[in-house]
Amino acid sequence: MLRYIIKPFLGLFLLAAVPHYIVAKDQLPPNRIWPTTCCLGIDLAKTCLGWYQKTGSAYEINGSIDFNRILLDLDYGIGTIQRDHRKDKGSFTFSRGHYFRIGLGYNFLTPTMDRNQFFIGFRYAKSFFDFQLESNKLQCNHPSDKSCNEAKCTPPNGLSASLKKRQGAQIVHWWEWVVGGKVYLMPMLSIGCTARYKFSKKLEKPLATLPFDIPGFGLAEFDDAFGYSLYLLIRIPLQKIDKICHQNLAQKSTT
Repeated sequence: MLRYIIKPFLGLFLLAAVPHYIVAKDQLPPNRIWPTTCCLGIDLAKTCLGWYQKTGSAYEINGSIDFNRILLDLDYGIGTIQRDHRKDKGSFTFSRGHYFRIGLGYNFLTPTMDRNQFFIGFRYAKSFFDFQLESNKLQCNHPSDKSCNEAKCTPPNGLSASLKKRQGAQIVHWWEWVVGGKVYLMPMLSIGCTARYKFSKKLEKPLATLPFDIPGFGLAEFDDAFGYSLYLLIRIPLQKIDKICHQNLAQKSTT
């Protein structure tokens, strides 16, 4: 799985390493007051991974606006995560909800007409979901040659030995560091890839049982996690192209 994440970033690194004089002829004039481009996209990796692992349907959309080199990003995701191991492990987990991320990034590439980007930034994320757990097996802390009756095992938190349909609403929030980029694919279309490190996870509601999966974050047993997204994006110009080109030509004529 790691090689599929690394390859897009190698391409973006090569793009960032292009000498400045090659892209200078397409450079746009600085405009720090009014945003120039809005991008709307869908995360293909999240949807395809849910289908491949048969864990349920999941969808995530991304919206971003660039203010020259400053990027404002917003993600919204919704879906379910289901893991059915009742035949071999005697357990079943189910999470369903939605989440969002919002944050800023900085583009290290010179703004051009193609709107290629290589950025680093941060995100604040929050997830709202319901979960369900079923289990007919317990992990006991005694030697395997002794039975549960002999060791007088008691389930943690006073739960019954057969945990059935334990449901609860939960809210979780965390922070992320992100690195990624966007590359011109064809007119009006770009492809983007973002890698994220998630940390400082916090559950707002203490419950007797913890969820197995957190939508948007990953496994609930870890306090931090890595993730990635692969976006197909539509570019929407927020300034007239002829105005941009006119300003660009005016700059060239004066030099």
